[in-house]
Formats: sequence, C-alpha cells, structure tokens
Amino acid sequence: MARLSRLLSAISLGVAVTAALGAAVVAVEYNPVRRAPTHLAESGDSGRVIVKFKQQASSRSAAILSAGSIAAGPQRASVMGSRLGLALSDGHALGEHTQVMTATGISSAALAAALAADSDVEWVQVDRRRFIQAAPVDDPLYPDGLSTVVAPNGPASGQWYLRAPGVDGSGRDVVSGIDIEPAWAITHGSSSIVIGDIDTGITQHPDLDSKMLPGYDFVGWGVNHTIYNLAEANATNALATANDGNLADADPSDPGDWVTATENSTKNGPFFGCNDNDAGGMVAEASSWHGTQTAGILGAATNNAVGMAGTAYDTPIIAARALGKCGGYDSDIIAAALWVGGISVADVPANPHPARVINMSLGSSGTCTKDGPAYIDALTALRNKGVVVVAAAGNDEGLPVGIPAACQPAATDTDKTPIVIAVAGLRHAGTKVGFSDIGPEVTIAAPGGNCVNTASGTPCLYPIVTTINSGTTAPVANGGTYSDGLNHISLGTSFATPMVAGTVALMLSANPSLTNLEVARILQHTANPFPTVSDTVPQPPVCTVPTSTSAAQDECICTTSTCGAGMLNAGAAVATAQALLTAVAPTAAITPTSASVQVGSSVTLSGTGSSVGSSGGALSYSWFIPDGDHAISLAGTTASSVTVTGVAAGTGKVALLVTDVNGMTATSTVSLTVTAAPSSGGGGGGAASPAWVVALVLAGLLLGPRTRRTGP
Repeated sequence: MARLSRLLSAISLGVAVTAALGAAVVAVEYNPVRRAPTHLAESGDSGRVIVKFKQQASSRSAAILSAGSIAAGPQRASVMGSRLGLALSDGHALGEHTQVMTATGISSAALAAALAADSDVEWVQVDRRRFIQAAPVDDPLYPDGLSTVVAPNGPASGQWYLRAPGVDGSGRDVVSGIDIEPAWAITHGSSSIVIGDIDTGITQHPDLDSKMLPGYDFVGWGVNHTIYNLAEANATNALATANDGNLADADPSDPGDWVTATENSTKNGPFFGCNDNDAGGMVAEASSWHGTQTAGILGAATNNAVGMAGTAYDTPIIAARALGKCGGYDSDIIAAALWVGGISVADVPANPHPARVINMSLGSSGTCTKDGPAYIDALTALRNKGVVVVAAAGNDEGLPVGIPAACQPAATDTDKTPIVIAVAGLRHAGTKVGFSDIGPEVTIAAPGGNCVNTASGTPCLYPIVTTINSGTTAPVANGGTYSDGLNHISLGTSFATPMVAGTVALMLSANPSLTNLEVARILQHTANPFPTVSDTVPQPPVCTVPTSTSAAQDECICTTSTCGAGMLNAGAAVATAQALLTAVAPTAAITPTSASVQVGSSVTLSGTGSSVGSSGGALSYSWFIPDGDHAISLAGTTASSVTVTGVAAGTGKVALLVTDVNGMTATSTVSLTVTAAPSSGGGGGGAASPAWVVALVLAGLLLGPRTRRTGP
C-alpha cells in the first residue's frame, strides 16, 4: 500500500479518490487522507523558538510585560541578544518564565541551539508547525440505508459511527460504533459544559450557528504583533499563514487554508512543499474547512430535521482558531488552548466562557520531552484547572503517537493524572484503520472512517459525515453543507477525536464533579474490547508498538498496548458517570499504622485492608513519599504492598493512593521512624560496645595470670 498518511494531520475534504477491488483477493483498502508535508523547508534566515528561563535567571531584570498579561511573563530579547550577539525579538509570553523569541539571519534550529547553551535557559524548543489531523433522531443523514435521494453521493450507512454496533444494511458487521443513544437518554449535554475546539476556525452553517460562543483567532499571536514590524520575515510569514489580512483578533472565522500550486512550488516561500498529498508533485490543495468539520462532530444541532446529528448536541462550542495555511505554530496553538481553558493570555481579553473540554484534532511528529516541553507545561496547567484535553494520535500510518497527544506528566510531577487523552482511529470492523498512529500513549480508540475497497466511481462506504462549506478556496456565503462518500470524504483521527471529546462533555454534563482521572478511567473501563479478527482477506497482522525507526503499519488487529483500552462506548461511559453521583468512594488503609526501621533494613507495608467502595472492581495501588523525604526509599510502588528501606536516621512518611475502576480515589498516610544501624565490632574497624569491653575485663580476671611453659 502506498504511503497514504505520512503525517499527523487529519483528512480534510474536497478529495475524491477510489480504489479498485481485486479479482480473486480483496485489495488493501484505500483511504485518502490529507497529509502533513514531509519536506516543508525551514527558513534559514527567520528563526522562531519557545524558550523557558530558569526561575532565578540573571536576565530576569529585563523588561516585563504590561499588567493583565499571563503572569507578567518575560521579555528578554534585548538582554539575551546582547549576550549572544544575535538580533533577537520578543514574541508573546506563554507563562511567567516562558516566551516566544524570534531572530533574523539564523534558522530556528540554530537559534534553539544557541539559546539552550545559555546558563539562564531551562529549555528551548523550535516553534514548529502542527497540522490538521484530519437515538431516534430526525436528522436525515443519521440512519442506515440512506437512499440516493437523501445522500446522492453516499454513504448509504449514514452516521454509522454514532449508532450501536451491529450488522448494517449492506450485511457487514459494524462493530466500532460508539452507541450514543443510551447516552442521549441520560443527557444531550449542558450549557454549563463548554467545549473548546482548537482548529482552523469556523464557517457559518445551519447546524452550527446556534451552537457557537464568541471565540478568538490566535494565528500570528506568537509574534506579538502589537510591537512587531510587520515587514519582518516572521510576521510576514504569520500574515500569510493567517490568510485573513491580520494577526490574532476576536474573529475566529475560517478564511480557508488552500495552498495554490504556485505557492507550493515556490522555493524559499512559506508554503513550499506544503501540499504533500497522494497526488504527488507541486499541486494545489483546496481548503479543508477542518474546524467546521470537527465542530459538527462535537455538537451539530440535532433533532432539527436538518442534516446530521452531533455527539454532545446541547453543549456550546468555542472556536479558537490556531491553524491557517499549512498548519499553525506551537505558540499559537498553546496560547489558544490556555485561553479557551480559562487561563489568561497576553494581550487577549479573558474568555468569559471557559471550556471544561478541549478538542485538539491536530499534531505532528516528535517526542514531548524533546520537542514539546511547552505543551507539557500548558497541558499540566489545564489539567490542574480541571480541563480535559482530548487530542488526535495522528495519521502517520501506524508510527508513534505525536505531539501533543503523546505528552505525559513531567517526571517531577507527583500527580500522574494524564494531561491529555490520546485517540486512535478504527475501521468500521474495529481494526486499526491504516492511517492511524498507535502506541502505549493512546487512551481510547474511536471510528476514524474507512472506504472498504470502494470500486472506481462509487462512494466510500464508511466515511465520517460532518459539516463543511461548499467553497473550494474562500468560504461561500450560505454554503453550509455536509461531507459525503464521493466528492467530500472525511477520514482521519481528527474525526475520531471529537467523538471522544463530545462523549467527555456528555459525561461531565451528567456528573460535573468528575475529576480528570475519573474521566480517563471511565472511558477505559467502559470501552468495548477490540475484535480479534478482521473483515478483510487475508487477515491483517496484530498491531505492534512502534518506535522511531519502525516501518509503517496499515490495518492491524488492535491490542491494549497499541490502540488504547478498547473501543469507545459512549452510552456506557455516560451511564457510569451518572452512577458515580451516588457511588461510595473506596477507602485506603495501611498496615501497620506506624513502623520503625533501621538504616539499611527494610519493612513491608500492606494496603490489602483498603476497600473498593461501590465500584465492585479491583483497586489499583500507588505508593509514594508525599513530602519527598530522603530518610526512606520505596520498592514495588504499584502492588498491594510496598517495601520500605531505611536510608538515613530520621522520620519519613509513606502514602498510599488507591483508585477504583472508575477513577474514584482515596489516600492514607503512615509515619516511619528510621533509626541508626547498630555499630559492629571486629574487622570493620568500628569501636567496641561498652558491654563487650566489660565482658572482656571480667574474663581476664577469672582466668588470672598464667606461667609460661618452656618445655614438654
């Protein structure tokens, strides 16, 4: 199979591709996806990075941002530029010690290397581009068996991905449907649970116009245009990416992200090589309307006898535009996520409607610790605020999950609650769809769409139906329409992700008191198991955990180490969330309740006396030292018991966190006294104990003097 998706971007629309069936053996299905560029050239003379300064950095005396910005962040280009001999410019602050910084006459990679070598810098990352990852209701596109009158270009299966698993009108087993109707029987969503959508912005659409709260456009925010010379290369590139004539403003409308063949083939231009798609070559690419698509899946108006049904259709949505032509920069994406989650951002009015859930159907390759520490900081801040972030695993054809979906809590973070929920994509039959990335970072899997070897000229059988605009480049007024199976095919982990985010919004609508950990655990605990066989011939292999050097993996049989805990079951997840309103939490108990241990010796603590509460499932255990004391060390911290070793004389505490299958937790703590080990006499060179000395003296008195004998 040709490389269909060498990117962490979603499928967008406007691509009609078909695949022929083999005569004797079913061919590998062909799923057209919009791919991230693999040879987008970095500018050699306009560097752009995100840098975090150490808390006590000597450059801290530099100018500080005006009041009202995010934690009065740094503005240190002048100080650092003089120190390093570089022409640096300040971008916006992303935190108290973190900011965007740009330079002329140097590449981003070289600028990052120069700054990283400075003793004031904690970390620095290139500010890279990320890309799009592409119930009884009366909405006409929802049911199975749609006629050519209702859906002239298909799919006949309608919104198969929302319905319960079963056999469809074509006689195929559709096992990955998320079973939304039992969830809708509990809640359609709540006006108090807002979903933030970080994407390309929004276009007018009859199924969305009533759902949208005032949003913001962050494209170009990172270059801090309020103090920037717009002729400078970074600002010029930001304006071209924005494609709406201005940088960062209160209008999140999507002007279109099309790239012409000329733009794509102009060397040293901002979009050279951007259209790296299946057609190959330096070609044009139409606008994706990607933000409109994800918004439709999140919460299109439902039961209005128009178009489609949305997942959480009574939940409001805020569009935070961060992606433009050829994707968007990390700094813009991070600022958009912070703002939409209710955290202040420099030079942007506060968001009056903070989101409880954030959908991020975007990403690109790399590892978070090396290429995305700014994401770890931002996602951690959002998690600590109770905001659940859901992100696409990516469309890189079975390679490792990228940024931001792969981001985990920092090694120094004692709270190991996930900072992001990563979503992989499934075929209708429950196997991994060819384009989806996989790995142990994935939390859950949901339908990403697939075409099942569609013959030439016939519609894709299982795409994701969603909202789009009919414009090829710029949006068309009153052009709100829907994707289909032939001319506007929507496939990708971008579209699996809002199904999960919408389900999370329903869970929080049913039970607003859920913690982030409870949300993640419920999704995992209620997931349907992956099938062990496929509908294709021959059978695909079992998925394997990819590495940075792995070859691509197309369709494969999912495992819990590659595709998450299972297939999303929205009905069961929302029902469990509601049940926790009256559930009894577990209790944590440690025996013994106090203990003493010598330096170099060990004692065992047990948590088997803990109770599961009303969950009825097994507990998971996590032992830790809450105060960071170095008098003791722990071994075996995830079993029901733990071994505690004395390290230095003093006192220490050991805590046990127990978690039930739904994420409800309890904690208990005990104190330990660490005593010095007894001194040893003899060959060790240590001093003899007083009792031993007395014994030796008494023995000498009893034996008395002896006469030495000189012969036999």
